[in-house]
Amino acid sequence: MANKTPTKTSFTKANQPKGRGKSERTKILESFERLSKTEDEFYDLLTLKAFDPEDNFSFKELLVRMSPIPKATSPLVNFYFDEKAKPHEQSMQALSAVSEGKIPADLAHMFVTSISAMLNIQEKTDFEERLKAIEDASEQD
Repeated sequence: MANKTPTKTSFTKANQPKGRGKSERTKILESFERLSKTEDEFYDLLTLKAFDPEDNFSFKELLVRMSPIPKATSPLVNFYFDEKAKPHEQSMQALSAVSEGKIPADLAHMFVTSISAMLNIQEKTDFEERLKAIEDASEQD
């Protein structure tokens, strides 16, 4: 029998989940509109503040936006890697390359982690295929 009295956890018009809401950018632009200001006026003010020696924040903010700091990337390296080898052998190849100074340890760690992730994906795929085969076989009986 269904509960006819709504509880706090029941979905009624009053307590239905709200949408994601407005983004921060939308809220700020609406605020500009209420204050009769434009986005261009905001940027002009930010630029003026950046030239004020007392204001360290605005200068840094504009500098980072004009000339972003590049993200760190791993260097290109060459080392022996047999794509057809077994995963544990591939991991050993990466560790061997570290011991010979051909690649940094963090790059070898990334290789071994990637190999492990690949094995997990393969294991899940194989499991799903076997499960589907079992389900198909049971439907035929």
